[in-house]
Amino acid sequence: MQNNKLNELTFKNKNSKFNYKLTSFKNMSKYIVLGILTVFFMNVAIPQDFDATVILNVDALPSDAKDRLKDLKQQTEDYLNKNKFADGQIYKIKVTLQFNFRGTNGFDGYDAQLVVISQRIVDDSIKQWQPKYVVAFRYLDEKCSFTYNRSMPFIKNDVRFDSYLSLLDYYAYVVLGYDEDSFFPKGGNKYFQKALDICNKPMPDRKGWTTDVGGGKPSRAELVQELLNSRMDDFRLSYYKYHWEGVDMFYINPFNQKPALDKMLEALEKIGELKKKEVKAYNIDYFFDAKAQEIGQFFLSYGDKSVYDKLSKIDPSHQRIYEDFKIKGK
Repeated sequence: MQNNKLNELTFKNKNSKFNYKLTSFKNMSKYIVLGILTVFFMNVAIPQDFDATVILNVDALPSDAKDRLKDLKQQTEDYLNKNKFADGQIYKIKVTLQFNFRGTNGFDGYDAQLVVISQRIVDDSIKQWQPKYVVAFRYLDEKCSFTYNRSMPFIKNDVRFDSYLSLLDYYAYVVLGYDEDSFFPKGGNKYFQKALDICNKPMPDRKGWTTDVGGGKPSRAELVQELLNSRMDDFRLSYYKYHWEGVDMFYINPFNQKPALDKMLEALEKIGELKKKEVKAYNIDYFFDAKAQEIGQFFLSYGDKSVYDKLSKIDPSHQRIYEDFKIKGK
């Protein structure tokens, strides 16, 4: 019975995520119908997975280096927005990449911090007209080193390693993996594996990719290896449950949100239990860092302020946030 329920949810989810529903055009002229259908099929055919925004902070660089980077924002946005990364048609994922440049070797080499934030569409009945989003993944990569010049070809190549384009590919696949995990149980496997494959390509410098980066941060390989490890299954299944049975249902049924919040709480409790057992669980830490404010906001509708005491025990690192929301709920 439980497996049947899971299959039903997955099938329902698959339809709601990938398929569009056309309403009756009985009273419309054939020309209006033709126009709408033309636009519809054109949109479906566009191979875009991301609605990416790139922010460049170049304050730390000399003026000549700033000038060399003047095309980077547009080139990077075009690369992410115009290439196809996902298998099949999906709702475009909002993603922001902020590069905080720290230095240059005076030619084409750069060091930067990279902040990646992706937003997942809420799968409710009005998502095509009034989409809502929640943060799906947020991460600070503190040590990115790459080579860039404005004349380099921005061509996607899954075989050859490029210090800059492969960095973009890696985070595109991580973002896709998290997005798929939120709609399907462990649906992100193929994308996390693609991200790991990039880490294992031949490259001149493995710093940040497979070797320790220091400061308690995982390498890029370790970040996705952890997700692909079976010991993280409870986290990934709870991540799905939090979003699909929790967040989505919260908005689908606005007149009775308590069942959705109960599902969210169950998922969070499961994640909290796993965190207590695992000495290192990077992705759980990053989940709560990204979600603590969101979680606190959702549970203002719970009707029982003691839920914030539970949340503080589940996620003690963000206890202050939950205590603040508890006061707001009075």
